Amino acid sequence: MRPDQQNALCIYWRGKVIVDLALCFGLSSSAGIFGSIADMLVALYKAYGYGPIRKWVDDFFVIRLLHQSYTEQDFIATLGAAGVPWSIPKTRSFATRQRFTGFIWDLERRSVSMPSEKMEQTRNLIDTWLAMGHKATMKEAAHLHGKLIHIATIFPLIRPFTRTIAMFAARFRSPRAKLRCPDPVQADLRWTRQLLDKLPNEMPLTRPEPADIGWWGDASSSFGIGVVVGPFWGIWRYARGVEVGPRKQYDIGWAEALAVEVGLQMAEHHGLLAEAQTIAGRILVRSDNEGIVTVVNHGRSRSANTNEVLRRIYSTLANTGITLRATHVPSRLNVTDALSRGDIEGFLAGFAAATTRSDFCLPPNLASLLSSP
Repeated sequence: MRPDQQNALCIYWRGKVIVDLALCFGLSSSAGIFGSIADMLVALYKAYGYGPIRKWVDDFFVIRLLHQSYTEQDFIATLGAAGVPWSIPKTRSFATRQRFTGFIWDLERRSVSMPSEKMEQTRNLIDTWLAMGHKATMKEAAHLHGKLIHIATIFPLIRPFTRTIAMFAARFRSPRAKLRCPDPVQADLRWTRQLLDKLPNEMPLTRPEPADIGWWGDASSSFGIGVVVGPFWGIWRYARGVEVGPRKQYDIGWAEALAVEVGLQMAEHHGLLAEAQTIAGRILVRSDNEGIVTVVNHGRSRSANTNEVLRRIYSTLANTGITLRATHVPSRLNVTDALSRGDIEGFLAGFAAATTRSDFCLPPNLASLLSSP
C-alpha cells in the first residue's frame, strides 16, 4: 500500500493501531481493487496489439494468434518497464496446450480436460466422504462443494448432484462442529463418483447448437408413451398396475422422463448417438411438457421417482459422452402426441417422416413398467 493510503486500512486492537501495509486476500475489498488494476493492464496490452487476453484474478492467459509474432519476453518487457512485476518462474512459454484455472486447454484438439493428478485427488476426496460414518467440518464441506462446482464447469453431467452438498455446508452453525454426512449427500456423491469413472476426461471447447436427430417424445396419463427418433417410432402402454396421474403411484413428470429415457435408448439402439456425438456432442430432444424440459436441462426434480429415471439417463449419457438439450414445443405441434394416446393411425397419417416401427426391446427394468400394445 502507498504510505499515504495506509491510514485507511487500520485495525484498532487492544489499545494498539495495526496498519495493513499490503492488500492481502483476507481483505474483502482486495480482489476488487486488484481487479481494477488488472483490467487496466489488459486494456494497455490490447492497445499495444497483444491478445486476446483472458484473466482470472491474478492469472493472465495470453493467446498469440497465427498472424502475430511477439515473444514472451516482448510481452513482459512492454509493461515491465512501468513496474509491473511479472513472475518469471510462473510464466509458461507459448504453446497450443496450456494449463489455466486448474484445467488443461488444448487449442489443436479444441478440448479441455482435468489434470490427471487433480482428477485422482477428486476421486480420493469423494471416497473419503463415502467412508462409513464420515463426519466433516464446515470448512471441509465448503471445500468439497467448491471442488465439485469447479469440475462441473467442464463436466455438466455432475451439476445436478452438487445441490445436496451445498445445503449440507449451509447447515453448520459453528466452524468447529463436525456433522455426519447425510444420506442424500452420500447418494449424490456415489452418483458423482460413478459418473467421473465413466466420463472421458476431455470435453470439446466449442459450444455448438445441438444435433437434431429428429427426436420427439410424449406421455399421457391415460395410455402410455410415444417416441420418434429419426425415421423410427415406438409406442408403449403402461404395464398392468402402473397408474399415472395426480395422487397416483407416478406423476406425469415421471412418465415424460420415462419417454426421454426410452428415446435415448432407442437412439443408441439405432446408431444415432454415435453420429450426433461426432457432430456436436449434444442432442436436441423435443417435449410438450415444460416441466420435463426444465428437469432434463437442470438434471433434478422434486420427485424421487423422476430422479431415479434421470440418474439412469445420466449414466447412459456418461457412457456415450454426449449431453441433452431439451426444448419445449406446443402439444398441437408434437408429432408424438397421438402415439402417447395410443392412436397409431392418426400418428402415421400426420407424420410421414416416421417410416419404420422400431425393433428396440425394453430392458428388464423398463419392461416391468411398459408393454407393447
